[in-house]
Amino acid sequence: MRQIEKNHFGIIVLPQEKEFFVRILIYNIAYGTGSPGSEPGRLVTGHRYLSAPERPFRKIGRFVGSVAPDVAGLLETDLGSRRTGGMNQPEEVASYCGMIPFGSNKYGPASKWGRLPYLRYQGNALLTRGEPESRERGYLPLGMKRLVLSVRYNGIRIMLVHLALRREVRRAQLAALAEWIDPGEPTVLAGDFNTFGGAAELTEFCARCRLQSINLLHRPTYPAWAPVRELDYMLISPHLEVTAFRVPHLFFSDHLPLVADLRHR
Repeated sequence: MRQIEKNHFGIIVLPQEKEFFVRILIYNIAYGTGSPGSEPGRLVTGHRYLSAPERPFRKIGRFVGSVAPDVAGLLETDLGSRRTGGMNQPEEVASYCGMIPFGSNKYGPASKWGRLPYLRYQGNALLTRGEPESRERGYLPLGMKRLVLSVRYNGIRIMLVHLALRREVRRAQLAALAEWIDPGEPTVLAGDFNTFGGAAELTEFCARCRLQSINLLHRPTYPAWAPVRELDYMLISPHLEVTAFRVPHLFFSDHLPLVADLRHR
């Protein structure tokens, strides 16, 4: 078993025995713009998407460091625009936490969105503690946000996605993703799925791919200040079991993070 320690970020499970665990953190960090605190607050804090304050991002970096994940999936990260003064957020967090970053613009090399100011620097990233066994970058065939990042770490394929806002596009993206899932391989598919219709949107996809959400109680992850929607997920294959899972209640973004310890069955 692992010891449990409580800190100001929430309850985090710390490693004790040399078992085959992988700790994964998933967090939509909203480009380090912080939490608006309310829906009306978005109007007051909207300017942060042009010039982000440093304080929320530093808090995010310290939080990631406190969790000490083996793999961290960061969504809505800035890769070095004017918003952050040219700072690449995944590289900064990776440097602070002693990890290796693997990220990219989330719109795709042929997308018009990926050529616009600010948007060309908007991306997602996977950070790993040490070199992964492999790294892959792919793109969904439709939608505005198309990037799919994948690493193999300790024999597990970990994929990061950020799906579309429109339900019909999400459905088509999930159908495309199903072709990329190998039911025989230990797999984690995680990210911001934007399931505004609820977790039922994933029922058919999960059955087809033999995946299951680790958030069995459907704890909401959005908005951070008063969570009512489950938008962020970790889906795992039957080869893996969950030994610990938390949704720390933080106010560093408009989303809440997911933290899980997994091991091979």
